[in-house]
Amino acid sequence: MEGQERQKAEVQSEPELLYHYTTQEGLLGIIEKKHIWATHLRYLNDTSEGKIVPQVILNELNSRLNSDAMMQLFGMQPVEHSGKIICEDEEIHSQGIAMSSWVTSQDVYVTSFSKEGNLLSQWRAYSGESVGYSIGFSSNYLRAIGEHFLQDNPGRFYSDLNGLNRCHYFEKKEEASLKKEIEDIVSSYIAEASAKKQSIPEIEVSRRGIEGFYTPGAIALKYFLPLGTRSAITKDAAFYEEAEWRLAFHVNTNQIQRHSDIKFRTGRSGLIPYLEVPLILKDEFIGIWKIIVGPCQHPDEAVNSVKMLLEREGFKGIEVVPSRIPYRNK
Repeated sequence: MEGQERQKAEVQSEPELLYHYTTQEGLLGIIEKKHIWATHLRYLNDTSEGKIVPQVILNELNSRLNSDAMMQLFGMQPVEHSGKIICEDEEIHSQGIAMSSWVTSQDVYVTSFSKEGNLLSQWRAYSGESVGYSIGFSSNYLRAIGEHFLQDNPGRFYSDLNGLNRCHYFEKKEEASLKKEIEDIVSSYIAEASAKKQSIPEIEVSRRGIEGFYTPGAIALKYFLPLGTRSAITKDAAFYEEAEWRLAFHVNTNQIQRHSDIKFRTGRSGLIPYLEVPLILKDEFIGIWKIIVGPCQHPDEAVNSVKMLLEREGFKGIEVVPSRIPYRNK
């Protein structure tokens, strides 16, 4: 319920435009080929991607251990439980760790946007030695794109058909909120798993053939699965300036054909996996309202060439303007 309320609040707080910073090649791909790339989470430039939420889950699960033998087994010091539901079953504890680690380590592909369309830090990151572009998409359009992509790939992703999410930055307020959310999830998991083990003996579970629904692992997966996407949109506070939103697609690894449409591009440290997300809805309208041309030596010519490209591809009414930041790329 808390996750649903957060999503509703984020929809209400969405800016009218969300900007995607890209290179010349990226702009051509979006305008000419009518698709955008969603890159595998572990290949982004933030080395802490996908690591914050798993650590909070691990800390919370370990804080619930009660048995001295279990504490010794996991090499931990006794802790104060502060009235939380404690875990006295080694299997429940270990399955919680295993399932939460599995969920948060799965394949997630993201496309990044910012509510700020003219950030110096982003121009430095995306311009390189040439001009960069900031493409302003309608946020409503991006939400629709995410929903259509998920609907067109049934069973392929773990999702509630809401691909567009605001990133959360791990500062004090967010840390407290995340810890409280995970504290509640862990409590619910331990309570249900403990109750199920007590109410249905293992021999009865096996005889009735219902172990898939009643084992601690299955119960843990149910509670921790939504945290896969949460992990993909929780970032280090050092990136707060980017004011990032993401289209995030959490791949269902049970799908045999999950690698069939993954593409690869070259990167500085190796090949980078990505997905192509179509930008054309049924009415064939692409929701680009504005393009900002990054700092460069010849801004007027750069702006004009973008206008020519848009005209050739049949785009109308898109505002194209130069960035006025006095930054000189090489």
